[in-house]
Amino acid sequence: MTEETRFNSRRIRQRKDRIHAAIITTLFIACSIVIFATKYKNEFTDWFHINNSEGTTASIATPTDTVWNATGTDPVPDTTEDLEEPQTKDTTTEAAVENTTAEPEEDLKGFLEYVNTRNPDLSRKGDDWYNTDIYTPANASDDAFFDTALLIGDSRTEGLVLYTGLSNLDAFCSKGLNIDKVMTDPVVQTDDGSMQTVLDALTDKQYDNIYISFGLNELGWAYDYLFIEAYQVFIDAVKEVEPDATIYVENILPVSQALSEEDEIYNNPKIESYNALLKEMCQEYEDVIYLDVASSVAENGVLPADASTDGRHCNRDYCEKWLDYIRQNVYVKKQIQE
Repeated sequence: MTEETRFNSRRIRQRKDRIHAAIITTLFIACSIVIFATKYKNEFTDWFHINNSEGTTASIATPTDTVWNATGTDPVPDTTEDLEEPQTKDTTTEAAVENTTAEPEEDLKGFLEYVNTRNPDLSRKGDDWYNTDIYTPANASDDAFFDTALLIGDSRTEGLVLYTGLSNLDAFCSKGLNIDKVMTDPVVQTDDGSMQTVLDALTDKQYDNIYISFGLNELGWAYDYLFIEAYQVFIDAVKEVEPDATIYVENILPVSQALSEEDEIYNNPKIESYNALLKEMCQEYEDVIYLDVASSVAENGVLPADASTDGRHCNRDYCEKWLDYIRQNVYVKKQIQE
């Protein structure tokens, strides 16, 4: 191979090397551009919009720039920084705020004309628990109060309704019903004669006050925490269907001294322990009332011998005492008072 041939061959190889290097460099730059553009696409878009908006200055909320919404519960970002240009008044937002502070709907205040909140008689109040930030005590001054009240319970509540004879009192109750079965058993009769569950029946009417009374049939349960857990499940379900109603949890009425001493299940020490759990449960909810109806019928912590024929269920006179306690111990949400 001559020297000229070797020289030409070397020039060809150098040219190929330069071409390969150029191709590799071009591919590298192209890939870098794609990766860079993909990664910072959002930043470029935001920058473009900010700098091309007609007279609009961006407002960015910092972690401490929060305001409280109309309900006073959840913080929401404050994006109302001072802007360079005057902003159009948001009448939609203003209207929404006005709606949250307006007077409550009339249907939520209908029972107020039948209660005394100004100077209630509190002399017959037992060991009730209620959140004083939410409720104020009152008395039912007219039985029309029960037009929008509902009682839910077992055979004891059944007797209460039977003996007191209030025709305007709604009651979803049944013998043998307990806090677990109330979720599934069809115990409420409809106008066409069919049966439905308590929760289904709740959808047919709006109630202002709902009284729940369970516990006697659950005294035989192996674990008391199961009773409380089931109670919570039911309360949560009721609150979902009737969010505006005031919910009362009535404590468990005592049994007679004779029954308590001879029965391992139906006895007053066990009832007292269950009632303590019920009160604690209400306090955890904060907006559920613990109503000490047991104090209206008990004497020295037991159901008097003349109050019942079986030591468990109250007769007419004591059912009247029970209902009268409900009348005298009403709790009204402060937000719906006139």
